[in-house]
Amino acid sequence: MNLPSSPHLVVYADESSNSGQNLLDPDQPVFTVAGIHLPDELAASIVDEVRAQLPPTQGEPKYGSLARSARGRKALMRAFEQLPEGSTRSYVVDKQFMVVTKMVDVLVEPLAHSVGHNLYEGKEALALAEILHMGGPVLGDTTAYQKLLKGFVDWVRQKVTTDDLFAILTAYRDSVATQQGDFAGLVDLLTYSRSVADETASDIAAGREPDLLDPAVPSLYCLGHSFGESIGQFRLVHDASKVIDRNEALLRMTHLDLARPGELMKPFPATQIDFADSRDHPQLQLADWIAGAARQWASHLAVGGGDRFSQELEATVRPWVVDAIWPASPERWQAIDHDDDGQP
Repeated sequence: MNLPSSPHLVVYADESSNSGQNLLDPDQPVFTVAGIHLPDELAASIVDEVRAQLPPTQGEPKYGSLARSARGRKALMRAFEQLPEGSTRSYVVDKQFMVVTKMVDVLVEPLAHSVGHNLYEGKEALALAEILHMGGPVLGDTTAYQKLLKGFVDWVRQKVTTDDLFAILTAYRDSVATQQGDFAGLVDLLTYSRSVADETASDIAAGREPDLLDPAVPSLYCLGHSFGESIGQFRLVHDASKVIDRNEALLRMTHLDLARPGELMKPFPATQIDFADSRDHPQLQLADWIAGAARQWASHLAVGGGDRFSQELEATVRPWVVDAIWPASPERWQAIDHDDDGQP
């Protein structure tokens, strides 16, 4: 990709629909983070052109307000048309599927690791999450499955006890017919993870896992690496975000796999993380529009519905998506091609 030259390599980022650890908020099924690497002059000219098409009394043009009017939608599409190829990237998260991946990561993976099996090697953890996500509502009682997802989220958020979580899990397991074979075995693994859950609950209560379910940090980590592969190290300017501010040190330490001491991950390519107000940086205003458009389109894929504009965004948004936490089933991710590990 040919990115525009800049005397200072800076990536600007913003989020859309972050409900924190409340991943089952029905009004916000999708989370997105978007980044943009663009010279100041070009970013300012694009934003100024949009502002010129709006009433002079309107304040900062946020994506939500722009997307509600025909004039605003036209201005957005004109702005997107002016973005150079490769300058814009986004990462999207299906929040309900993230709950399932976290159940596998938090409960099943440590159990497997304790007996010498690495579920991350060969993408087995992802495969187990896919099986649980696709089979959960149909191979067991649908209502019991939804209660299981909610119970897990509530447990991480310390709204229910570990005893409560395993009572919910047992009720779901009882609804799964024994002849379901491998699927029943996967659910059994969850029921065998009580010792892991007790240890994790202690960590959560002690404040050592404050953002276990928040999608912002892992999404930004992946988005940053996508930019890093093209432009090398850069300074990151992020719209005000308490969770990113709280986890800045963690992002800087991700070259050490905190889940598996001694194992290495790619270092985060941002040499510095700053926080700023979007009113002071046209790139952050653009990042807000990009994140909002990606969220609106992806929400249409996740739950259906939405207006015609949600569908029209596909041709524009699809090239921005660099990665996702998303189920690979075609009906849920129909506009993205996946390779064999379930990622776009």
